[in-house]
Amino acid sequence: MTFRIRGHSLRKILEDESAWADFLISKAALILASVVLFAALFQLGAGFRDFEAGEELDAVSMDFKAAVDEVGAGSFQGESSEVLYHFEGIGRFRASPFEREVDAYVSGEYFRLETEIDGKTVRAVKPFTFRVLPLNETTLREKLLDRFGAEGGREDPLPAGYSEIKEYLLAVGTAEKELDIVKDVSIRKEFIYVKEGEVVSGFACILIYQ
Repeated sequence: MTFRIRGHSLRKILEDESAWADFLISKAALILASVVLFAALFQLGAGFRDFEAGEELDAVSMDFKAAVDEVGAGSFQGESSEVLYHFEGIGRFRASPFEREVDAYVSGEYFRLETEIDGKTVRAVKPFTFRVLPLNETTLREKLLDRFGAEGGREDPLPAGYSEIKEYLLAVGTAEKELDIVKDVSIRKEFIYVKEGEVVSGFACILIYQ
């Protein structure tokens, strides 16, 4: 009985062009809805991967900034100090679905991590609290000697005003320098001394290098 009713209904639909058109439209609408739903789920998954990657980069960059801040805030009574920083998140980077290696950059103003996932660039940027120079001590002293005729040490202070010196250091630290996240990074607090009249005083800056 059921088969006959279904067969009769199907034959009636085939004979009725309007009903047949409605049938095809409903099927097409169902297929289209399935495609839209699949695309939405795919985009949701891609968005979650982007978010997860961003969270990983943000956590590591925040940890590095904290290490720099700790050195900068330390009280060493005019003496230089240095710590070696190791990127603890390197294992997570290698296990993550990044399409290329994670790149790390440091400048006088910020620290930046960057990579790609699903064809899109994902990055995390953290500004520094203290004055930072992407140089080692030897390069810094050479630059100061070349510019001011003195290395800026306690026994060889710079014969210039603070504003001129700080403006020069700001220009020196503008360019980014790439860091190898596999290697340790030196974070060094160094003092630059200035002589104004008969008074010698110093100020600190943070050197970041490998």
